[in-house]
Amino acid sequence: MKTTRIARTRVIASLAAMSLGSVAWSTTAFSQNASGVNSSAAATNATTADTTAATAAFRGGHGGGGSGGSTRGGGTDPGVRTGTPGAGGPLPGLGALEQEYFTASKGVFEEVDAVPNGLGPRFNLDSCSGCHAYPSIGGSSPPTNPQVALATAAGGKNTVPSFITANGPVREARFVRNPDGSPDGSVHAVFVVTGRSDAAGCNIQQPNFAAQLARNNVIFRIPTPTFGLGLVENVPDSALQSSLAANAQQKRSLGISGHFNINGNDTTIARFGWKAQNKSLLLFSGEAYNVEMGITNDLFQNEREGDPNCQFNATPESIIPLQAEDTGSAAGNFQSDIELFSSFMRFLAPPTPAGTVATPVASATGASSQTTGQSGQTAAASTPATGTTGSTAAAASTTSTMMASAAADVSSVMPAAAGSSATQSTASSNSTVSVTRGSQVFNNIGCQACHTQTLTTGKSAMTGQTNVTFQPFSDFAVHDMGSGLADGVTQGTANGNEFRTAPLWGVGQRIFFLHDGRTKDLNVAIQQHASRGSEANTVVNNYNMLSQNDQQSLLNFLRSL
Repeated sequence: MKTTRIARTRVIASLAAMSLGSVAWSTTAFSQNASGVNSSAAATNATTADTTAATAAFRGGHGGGGSGGSTRGGGTDPGVRTGTPGAGGPLPGLGALEQEYFTASKGVFEEVDAVPNGLGPRFNLDSCSGCHAYPSIGGSSPPTNPQVALATAAGGKNTVPSFITANGPVREARFVRNPDGSPDGSVHAVFVVTGRSDAAGCNIQQPNFAAQLARNNVIFRIPTPTFGLGLVENVPDSALQSSLAANAQQKRSLGISGHFNINGNDTTIARFGWKAQNKSLLLFSGEAYNVEMGITNDLFQNEREGDPNCQFNATPESIIPLQAEDTGSAAGNFQSDIELFSSFMRFLAPPTPAGTVATPVASATGASSQTTGQSGQTAAASTPATGTTGSTAAAASTTSTMMASAAADVSSVMPAAAGSSATQSTASSNSTVSVTRGSQVFNNIGCQACHTQTLTTGKSAMTGQTNVTFQPFSDFAVHDMGSGLADGVTQGTANGNEFRTAPLWGVGQRIFFLHDGRTKDLNVAIQQHASRGSEANTVVNNYNMLSQNDQQSLLNFLRSL
């Protein structure tokens, strides 16, 4: 045990060069080993063979949103934060007309479409809110996947593919390559309208997903949350560029570089989607309406399916109305669906972090009754009681703050680095201390080098969006995430290994993680960042060298967001 602790502190000694974030740790504190001897050993960039093998097993998303399970130790994910959703409402301070417009836009976002409304011929779901549902409208995948029931709705004859499960995430499928070996990367819709009562005469077939899976030619994407995106859209390019350029020396020491996905037409920064492939919320909306639901619109006017027997409507199917519609908003009455979708997202407020009293904090001892985000996550996410995999009764036995104390580990460098006594590690039974400590760990192992906490908007014509400082925990750049997360799909200037830094705001109430929803476990998601070639390797190694107490505090902090 002593040997393990010495190794851990020696690796973390490399952090002395960083001084990342708002807390400046002393060189002496970082390089002190368990015997009190200073060490200057540097952290290695390479990941261990077991982590590489584990990440390779998930190639193509075949791990599938299941129970997860740590690849190499770490803290215990306290699970999805329950209680009142911390997101889903409008930005504060909206005027009466803006509030009216937000409500109308949300109503259209929640509409369920059928073939006469434009659904299909190929589609993944029949409403925006079906994908963006949890913890409230505008979020990400809900605990129960609506795609399963939709397969046979209205008489549909679809077979549910193996990667779509009742308790797994909503997914779209992309093929990496065409049959001739050339790059594909496009969405291949899961379902078709064949057999539906509102699509008589259409007899197209679903893609042969089983064959493509056998070729390892399918990758998956899950819905990205849309909360606060109006603020993101309004951050000037110059502010994003300055943020990415900041702390360049420290980022180089971590092996972090990154770049923006640049729009080829006007050379401005795109920032929406898993690879930051969409320039604006309007483009994001138009593409999703066409690709996910099959509905042609003012931006994507043409059907993707060419069979004339399956084309029931004039195109584009969703256009700007020339006569007022009854949306409940004078402005909304003359807006197309995709304009209303984008307006809904622009007016959505950012997620609100939990108060420390409401933050679930798990034990660093790894007791199974404290683990959520695994086999029992679906039930936990949909009921008031949470905190266990097995039963709600166990959850009821926790304290009123859903807390369990993290085990003390005085070998951690973090108590010394913080300039406090090692006995402070026992104070993690207090949620405030644990979450605050986790925030310090987050900064000092290097997480914030990509997950930039704070950005500020520019001037905006919309109420409440001018010069607003907010905390998305993302630099909105794309980074090389290595072979383990690579999907082989290029979009814009983001290649097959690169992904946008996922914003962490609201992660406390998120069920599925990573671009393909392969895990519900935050610790697993962290470990999956490390693989051959990943810019995150050093940071993940730093995480793995922490004491259990500090690993746990980091996870508790993330679940507070």
